[in-house]
Amino acid sequence: MLRNYLVVALRNIVKHRLYTAINVLGLSSGLAACLVIVLFVRDETSYDRFWKRADRIYRLTTTFTAQGREPLSVVRGQGPARDAFLRAFPELDAGARLNEMQPTLRVGERVTEETVTWVDPEVLDLLDFDVRAGDLKRALADNSSLAVSRTFATKLFGAEEPLGRTVTFTLGTLVRDYRVAAVYEDLPENTVLSIGAMVRIDEKDFLDQPWRFAAWFSVNNVILFRLREGASIGSVTPRLPDFVDRTIDASPIIGAGAKASTLIRYRFQKLTDAQLHPVGLGELKPTGDARVVFLFASVAGLILLIACINFMNLATARSTGRAREVALRKVHGAHRSQLVLQFLGESVLMAAVALLIALALVELLLPSFGAFLGKKLVLPYGDPTMLATLGGIVLFVGLVGGTYPALLLSGFRPARILKANRSTEATGSLRLRNALVVFQFFVSIALIGSAAVVWLQMRYTIGRDPGYRRESMLLVRNLDREAVSKVRDVLRNEVRALPGVTSVALSGETPMATQENNMVAEVPGPSGQKGITLGVQDIDEGFLRTYGIQLLAGRDLSIDRATDAYPSPEDLAPGALRPAAALVNRSALARLGLGSPEEALGRTFRTLDGDPEKEPATVELSVVGVIPDIHFQSLQSVIRPEVYVLRPRRAGHMAVHFSGDPAALVSAVGDVWRRTVPEVPFRFDFLDEVLAKQVEEERRRAILLGTFSFLAVVVACLGLYVLARFAAERGAREMGVRQGLGASVTDIVRLFVWQFS
Repeated sequence: MLRNYLVVALRNIVKHRLYTAINVLGLSSGLAACLVIVLFVRDETSYDRFWKRADRIYRLTTTFTAQGREPLSVVRGQGPARDAFLRAFPELDAGARLNEMQPTLRVGERVTEETVTWVDPEVLDLLDFDVRAGDLKRALADNSSLAVSRTFATKLFGAEEPLGRTVTFTLGTLVRDYRVAAVYEDLPENTVLSIGAMVRIDEKDFLDQPWRFAAWFSVNNVILFRLREGASIGSVTPRLPDFVDRTIDASPIIGAGAKASTLIRYRFQKLTDAQLHPVGLGELKPTGDARVVFLFASVAGLILLIACINFMNLATARSTGRAREVALRKVHGAHRSQLVLQFLGESVLMAAVALLIALALVELLLPSFGAFLGKKLVLPYGDPTMLATLGGIVLFVGLVGGTYPALLLSGFRPARILKANRSTEATGSLRLRNALVVFQFFVSIALIGSAAVVWLQMRYTIGRDPGYRRESMLLVRNLDREAVSKVRDVLRNEVRALPGVTSVALSGETPMATQENNMVAEVPGPSGQKGITLGVQDIDEGFLRTYGIQLLAGRDLSIDRATDAYPSPEDLAPGALRPAAALVNRSALARLGLGSPEEALGRTFRTLDGDPEKEPATVELSVVGVIPDIHFQSLQSVIRPEVYVLRPRRAGHMAVHFSGDPAALVSAVGDVWRRTVPEVPFRFDFLDEVLAKQVEEERRRAILLGTFSFLAVVVACLGLYVLARFAAERGAREMGVRQGLGASVTDIVRLFVWQFS
């Protein structure tokens, strides 16, 4: 019997080639799109689940809620936080800090700059590294050993044996030889962590940089904790505010008597949740978004549903051609259950054929799709879960697409069909098919509308004026290196003298590369506001001119005015009052309550600065100019209140506005750099490219959504075409009568178009 079912199914497939081809093409296209999205969703949901104790690893996140500012969340914590948490909460049995830095590395005569992670040795209690050579514990046992990943070792040493090789680190005042003591396998792609090389944290190496590991108001470290077996993170969370109040003295920022928990809020996030539920700034790698995963999973489901509806509609429409076959089978003793099984078998067979074609399409498209997303996606045929998924898809499509047609066909009455020598389609079947076609196009139009909204939002973001010049801007990094800081002015002047250079500016930050440096300010007087958190930008006198920022009122900062410059550390004696000038943006103006741009000129506000171990000095800043709000942070973020001070000694970047050939300029600036500071690598970016990267994720999302929406429409249209063809064949006699009564071809076409519209 099963052999007979198979033969009949194959005969029907061959007999109705057009129907089969279009049905399989639509179904396989929908399945291919669904599988590609399933692989994307599978990858996004697999992050950090490969660690042995993944269910017990958490990372600390910190949220600052300053008065008058949007809450600032970061996925990092303060240097002293790790030990404080381990002492306060016995539920946590291990913890480790990870702090990424970019030292200059010298290997022989070659100088390069790479990202190295300073870690606590306890990181080995939390994460499982696949050691290829050497001893990882030994590498983290002292402060002069280095552990590198396989890729990092290849980058530094090529094909040579890395173990025992010496690398000289230069980072600020830290200059030390590190010996490679271990090589480990690269971390998998599906992790939010990025550890290409590791050295042990020795806080004595950073006494001149207390913000890295000693300060409670600087968040530089990714801090991981392991939950004790059997403990619950829910028992820790309610005690966090009390821990903050007992541990952190926030009075210099929020005033005496105020609770630190009103400023700082901690949260534990499971490491496996980090990829799809990003909290804020400070990620080691770009992360995903649970909403995007849900969106594309929904799109996959809708495309598959459209393909199933096509499958069902076409099978139902063909019922007129198989009515006599069903009637004859029933006359010869076939039960309805046998007929249902036959038609469901045909449906599953068709779905299996479509799946095979879909798998071929996926293999062809996957490399391009993965490269577009920046992921390495593969179809794991050996994975039992994936095989079960593929089998489940075939059964789902076969059963969903074939159940109604099977019940409909098996329900025909032999006497009525054979007596009339034809079949009459039930009104309910016709109505259902029409409703499903309408639903298909409703879904398709909704997808296209969503894609259009995403595309328009992306175009708006790209076209949005950030408030500064974007074109012909070269950004040079690494000016905060110890070797460069000594010749910073010489470097700036030589670059400024190059042909094609219009202007040059030094600054502590550049667009999309901000550090969230802040000051706490107060406005003098009985009615003045206190505890105001403002962002700080360190600039030189060429900043506004180079970035093309127009003043709303007042004047620019000038190096020729002695009182404009921000006091140097030597001038910030304990208890002293020092004057300086500042530019403020509109948001800061409103936050300080200084009135209109014109009214703010000459007004003052104060901030504390100096050695944190001694009585602070007071800096009184006079507003000399007001500028518009500009998007130095992410284009999607809220613009923060900002103060711009004349402090080029803290500049880590140089912006160069130029005219002419960009390649020639890069070559000329690079020559100046290598001649002036050959021991520091030359790093640069073009500002327009930096901004373009900010919207790259949105651009990819818009393109993918548009592509899948278009595919949904194509699949729906394929089904509509076949339905129209069947309708025309079924109504051939009616069309003949209409033509005989004088109807033109145009009238008949108009009738069909009207019905399907």
